[in-house]
Amino acid sequence: MGVNDNILYIRENFSKKYAENIAKGDYDARDLQRLQNDTEFACTYIRGDHRLDEGVDLLHSSFKFRNEMKINDLTEADFGKDVIDLGGLYFHKKDKQGHRILWLKVKVHKKDASAEFLTLEKKGIAFVVEKAFYNNPFSQVVVLLDMTNCGLVNMDIDFVQYIISLFKFYYPTFLAYILIYDMPWIFNAAWRVIKSWLSAEAVAKIKFVTKTDIQNYISPEDLPPYMGGTDTFQFVYVPGMSDHSPYPEDKTYKKVHFLEAQEDTRSIDLSLTKVESEPDLSLDHNYNKPVLRHRSAGNRNNNSSDVRRQQSLNRSHSFTSPSTFAGSLLTVSPAEELVFQVGDGGDSFDMISLTNSLPVPVAFKVKTTAPEKFRVRPSAGIIKPDKKEEVYVYLVPEFNADVAKDKFLVMAMETTVTNVADPNALFKDAPRDKIMQHKMRCTTVSSRDKRVTSPDENLASKVEQLEKQTKSLQMQLRLLMCVQFVTAVALILVMLAYSCYGEELFSRFLALPFDFCNDPYGRKC
Repeated sequence: MGVNDNILYIRENFSKKYAENIAKGDYDARDLQRLQNDTEFACTYIRGDHRLDEGVDLLHSSFKFRNEMKINDLTEADFGKDVIDLGGLYFHKKDKQGHRILWLKVKVHKKDASAEFLTLEKKGIAFVVEKAFYNNPFSQVVVLLDMTNCGLVNMDIDFVQYIISLFKFYYPTFLAYILIYDMPWIFNAAWRVIKSWLSAEAVAKIKFVTKTDIQNYISPEDLPPYMGGTDTFQFVYVPGMSDHSPYPEDKTYKKVHFLEAQEDTRSIDLSLTKVESEPDLSLDHNYNKPVLRHRSAGNRNNNSSDVRRQQSLNRSHSFTSPSTFAGSLLTVSPAEELVFQVGDGGDSFDMISLTNSLPVPVAFKVKTTAPEKFRVRPSAGIIKPDKKEEVYVYLVPEFNADVAKDKFLVMAMETTVTNVADPNALFKDAPRDKIMQHKMRCTTVSSRDKRVTSPDENLASKVEQLEKQTKSLQMQLRLLMCVQFVTAVALILVMLAYSCYGEELFSRFLALPFDFCNDPYGRKC
């Protein structure tokens, strides 16, 4: 089904399934009219060709919420300075993928606030999200729940549930992911409750970060100093600021133009470059088989290149690591950066692992801003359901000086075919909103400056760490056994004393504190 067919399907089925709700006035007439007239708005409720019925139900929950909260009638005057001036709700900067960041500072939220204020607070969040959604419904946002200095007074399960539900049911395709920063341990029990309400897909979009790893998602120059960044921005409320764009374009972000990546057509020396891979992971057409690294005869003894390849393979199999991006169609590893090791005498390359977890085939395409610097194989192809494709990106030797400004773009779209002569042709007529796009930057590292750790060294490090933990547990166990032994001996002695001397001894023992308070003349203390 095409995009127009999908839109027609959800429009017609929504009108049929929820005709009674429409007749009772459960929805705002402006939302119903927008659904019929605004194609982009209708597309935001479609998560895929095989999830159209889910989109129909999302329309119902979203429209009902919008009518109850009077979303179309909300203005800044409805909650005004009391809510906005707290400085806990605003758009500022972007993450590394170009998503706008919605900052929510949880410490300004008080669970014991009045019901009226809590309602205004929820409306304020909905107002800001709605304005951003109306401005650009296809530009996903990142929600950063900043829990710095939070305590029990801020712990409100209903508040967190509201934020998650806002994006899950009412703006279903608008959220990229949620970052929860520096969550106190006292919130762990609350999180377990919230997690039980969510699907696996929703849980995957929630990421817990601290000062040590938040820079995996957001650059230091876009983070405040207390998060390890250099951004000194302070939000200041200015009356009437909602009349402007919720996130004005930052001129420092330049538009990037991606060009077709060039296929690597070099010969392959199987005797030197054979790599073990999982069975049945290659594609059917020959030009899409993973290229194996070509090595010159003069470099056969250079083991650093083999280590580099193994490191790439190990990283590609680690789908739960922070270096994995879970997209709507493909899982991409590494998530953000291609690293090319130079100075070892061999080819400089890195590998992009693409995994299709959908029940339908997915076509992919890799583009770059500098096709003259890189050779990619395969640059396009089709990945069958539950299969993986490894894309090898080679850096041309004469361009290994500076690749910091170069970027790659991974594109993906659902398809119904598994064999096609030219996979690139599938993207020519595809609607933009049906194509997943994921950007990656490039960097180089010198073999003299950064030694690549081999798998054996990683294993040895982990074994050493386990040994230390085991010794620590053994010491704690010995201490516990000693305490238990002393306690048991003391209990046995007490029981023996009681059996030998009877109650008189214990009565005398219990009366000692009172005896000490009497002097020889019988006077009390």
